[in-house]
Amino acid sequence: MSERKLSKGKVRGKSAQRLRKIDKETAELQQRALASSHLASLGELASGIAHEVNNPLASIVLYTQLLMEEDLPAKTKSDVMSIYESAVRAINIIRRLLTFARQQLQQKMATDINEMVAVTLELRKYALETSNIRVRTELAPGLPLTLADAGQIQQVFLNIVLNAEAEMKLRHGKGSLFITTELVDNTIKVSFTDDGPGITPENMRKIFDPFFTTREVGEGTGLGLSICHGIVADHDGKIYAESEAGKGATFYVELPVIPCQAADKKGQLVQPNTLKAGNRRILIVDDEVSILDSLSRLLVKHGYRVDTADNCLSAQDMILSGKYDCILLDIKLPGMSGIELYEEIKNVDASLVRKIAFITGNIMERETRQFLQENRVTYFVKPFEMKQLIKELDNLFSQEDG
Repeated sequence: MSERKLSKGKVRGKSAQRLRKIDKETAELQQRALASSHLASLGELASGIAHEVNNPLASIVLYTQLLMEEDLPAKTKSDVMSIYESAVRAINIIRRLLTFARQQLQQKMATDINEMVAVTLELRKYALETSNIRVRTELAPGLPLTLADAGQIQQVFLNIVLNAEAEMKLRHGKGSLFITTELVDNTIKVSFTDDGPGITPENMRKIFDPFFTTREVGEGTGLGLSICHGIVADHDGKIYAESEAGKGATFYVELPVIPCQAADKKGQLVQPNTLKAGNRRILIVDDEVSILDSLSRLLVKHGYRVDTADNCLSAQDMILSGKYDCILLDIKLPGMSGIELYEEIKNVDASLVRKIAFITGNIMERETRQFLQENRVTYFVKPFEMKQLIKELDNLFSQEDG
């Protein structure tokens, strides 16, 4: 065969390789575009689910909290607690779905990381036990708090546990998971160590890349750890892993402590004195009758004086009277929306809008998200727990008195 024919053959071979490479890259881009499309669809689905179920869930949570404060027979109180815990479980599922789909605004507050670890393990307790996975924990007592969105940090921990669980089951049908927390300088360090197959050096470099997965097609999106990375970064923290192939893996999450935390001699955080409700007057504006009823009854039981309105037109004159210390205002209302009422009040008396705190079961819509972010107003996402609301009200009134 002549050199010319050999040369042409090499050229054709190189061209074929380039075409195969282009085809492979095109297929990967199409797969990523499809995954992105699926994620966008999931976000829309999550929005719809949250909007439809958040109000009834909020009513269940509030009414069960009302019942638990009553003098009930032990068996009845236990049943009510079971209803409450089931509702909270449903709330957490929705929040995890929204977090995964990047459809939830952060709600950062002082958070106990040890508690987050315990709650995460409780969620997977049955699955871990039935998978013959032994869990050991070594949680440092007296850890300072971190400023975090508890739901998002729980999602990070849950994703790490789920990944470890899956890898250990694939390797030997059982396993051992060791979780520790410690304080290193001004950083809370959480570690998750499993005895799974470990991670190869090649994969270690890519584990936090979007769409990277070692699972079979249809078994994983490759989005879990990349989302975890984004969440931790948003909390000014770090997430990384150490592993040796065949010898398991350890994932680390590092989060900063809240600066300038006052502590007593035992090293425990000194909680601020909770102000008494006294004669504080609150107006609740919501078109859900069950929300108005349950929330107002709970606030009255905690010592507040409460008025209610089921639409903004009725509430407008009440607010302009200036007699309220706080207005809990729903965003989505028939006729005039909560946002429109906020703007009306702002134009008349800007000092009054500082007393408005929004309550909403739908923060997914672009208009709502943009308004909350731009105006930096206080807001509560339905469903919320009463102790959270009371704590935030105390903080709000404390700032006013200060």
